[in-house]
Amino acid sequence: MAAGVRMECQSRGRCPSSCPLCHVASSPDVPAEPILLEVTKAAPIYELVTNNQTQREATMSSLWCSGSGDVIEDWCRCDSSAFGADGLPTCAPLPHPILRLSTVHEPSSTLVVLEWGHSEPPIGVQIVDYLLRQEKVTDRMDHSKVETGEWTVLSFVDDIISGAKSPCAMPAQVPDRLSSTISLIIRCLEPDTTYMFTLWGVDNTGRRSRSSDVTVKTPCPVVDDVKAQEIADKIYNLFNGYTSGKEQQTAYNTLLDLGSPSLHRVLYHYNQHYESFGEFTWRCEDELGPRKAGLILSQLGDLSSWCNGLLQEPKISLQRSSLKYLACRYSEIKPYGLDWSELSRDLKKTCEEQTLSVLYNDYGDKDY
Repeated sequence: MAAGVRMECQSRGRCPSSCPLCHVASSPDVPAEPILLEVTKAAPIYELVTNNQTQREATMSSLWCSGSGDVIEDWCRCDSSAFGADGLPTCAPLPHPILRLSTVHEPSSTLVVLEWGHSEPPIGVQIVDYLLRQEKVTDRMDHSKVETGEWTVLSFVDDIISGAKSPCAMPAQVPDRLSSTISLIIRCLEPDTTYMFTLWGVDNTGRRSRSSDVTVKTPCPVVDDVKAQEIADKIYNLFNGYTSGKEQQTAYNTLLDLGSPSLHRVLYHYNQHYESFGEFTWRCEDELGPRKAGLILSQLGDLSSWCNGLLQEPKISLQRSSLKYLACRYSEIKPYGLDWSELSRDLKKTCEEQTLSVLYNDYGDKDY
């Protein structure tokens, strides 16, 4: 796969027994010597088989590596299965991108940050896109996981950096001349839910690399414990003494709009401070009646036992962090002309750097 080549006979690996082009050594203790084609200048593979100077050597040596063959620096190992099902030579195996969770930004209840390194060998393959599949999975009692069938696949080029489908998937970092890391923010996730993310690299012939996946369970829903304490005080004041119809309706509307996590904390704070005047559940039924109280209290069962337990902690603090991301307007990206090292520069023309505020809870009676 070069404009200039020369034949070499060196021990740089062992040919498979099926390869008819190996030079068999006279001694059985000496391994077979693969015939190698040394690449001296990167060039499209078709030039080797159309150039009169290299056609005979390239064709005779069959030195195209299969998708599972070895590439040692700029050498290809002798391999007789040189061509794919489409008849095209498959010189080098696709790089295998390794998907991982960000080591800097921990998952929140609705957001994760995923990373992988972009790499291309100097010859043999050109990565033009990455595909990311997001799939919801269900935890079973035996701690195994089963796919639910709820999944979506996004193209990094066509969907994310083009701005076509980026409300819930946004680039946080793209390759430049200093870094090869790609970092994505995945939003719109459900709290306390397990997701599996799977990544593939795609080359210019449409081949996919081996997949890499990450499974993560999002944390419990975020609560503002200071606000929950204030609402508990408000409910006590509304229920204290003679309660008018207006006060009852105000209490009902306030509690019905809370949602399960905040309602748990309001119940916790109310009973911590005012249980001597009547436990929260009983007071709701007494003041609001069984029907309205039932509508409110039924929300308490919406959480998992794990999250329910965390919401009984004496103290829950609210933490905030910031994430920078690229908000990309829709634009046509030509994948076959994509220069990954200049991607950061190119996206500045169509993307605006913005900051996202992310909320987290810390549980426990600690000093922060």
